[in-house]
Amino acid sequence: MQMQSPLPTLQQLADYYESSFANGMYQDFAAADLLKRMTAQQRIKEISNSVPLEGKWLDVGCANGVFVQEIAKTGLDAQGIELSQNAVSIGKENGLNLHVGTVDDLPSDETFNCITAFDVLEHVLEPLDFVGSIHKRLEEGGRVVMTVPNCGGIVRRLMGKRWYFYIPEEHLHYFNRKNLAGLFEKQGFEVLSVGATYKPMTYDYALLQFAEFNPLIHKVMKAFSYLVPSSLRTRPIPLPIGELRIIAQKPDSGQVQSTSEHQSQNGANRAQHAMH
Repeated sequence: MQMQSPLPTLQQLADYYESSFANGMYQDFAAADLLKRMTAQQRIKEISNSVPLEGKWLDVGCANGVFVQEIAKTGLDAQGIELSQNAVSIGKENGLNLHVGTVDDLPSDETFNCITAFDVLEHVLEPLDFVGSIHKRLEEGGRVVMTVPNCGGIVRRLMGKRWYFYIPEEHLHYFNRKNLAGLFEKQGFEVLSVGATYKPMTYDYALLQFAEFNPLIHKVMKAFSYLVPSSLRTRPIPLPIGELRIIAQKPDSGQVQSTSEHQSQNGANRAQHAMH
């Protein structure tokens, strides 16, 4: 797993995201409301066959709560948690159940049927501890859904050091399919799937992001933008931009006990056969 060094403190991260949301790039991204809603709807569509749309849900790193709002439309009890006070305030103005802080700041006895964390894991200081905190907050049989940039994907290999997800100020850790799955397995999850995820994008929105993250690509796209009709520049298209989605389940205690007993019995049987 690749990582930034040295790592910032949690307070430094909180201050950075607060400033970014209030005055910088995240304010611009949040303003692209239609695309954010389309992204939330795309995510719901992608996971609905693997995750029951029922019970109590938590979205970690929820920003101003667009995903919370969209998933709540299905009738779920949905809430979110986010480091930026500014972002949470905007969501609360829209009547959403959002909180400021991290997962560990929630009441210790509060659990959920599903926890989502989209484009979050690469930002946290201790990914293994973060996944462990998610495990503690899930009901038995509950599921977790996360997305991260794919460090092992073809886009990263083609772009090399100019890969647009290399963002030193924000992305502290990088994952591929193998180490991402291993991270969840270490914390007791059963990994159900790891695969590509799609994001609706427009040409103009991509320009906005590359202006912040990759000035070279932005310069090239800006030059070509004058040749692209405005109707195409604003048309959203779901694209595989080089991210992974993982879905994992917290086994129920009965399943874990049954598996353990089965393994113990198999071991005893093997030992008995070896003696004969």
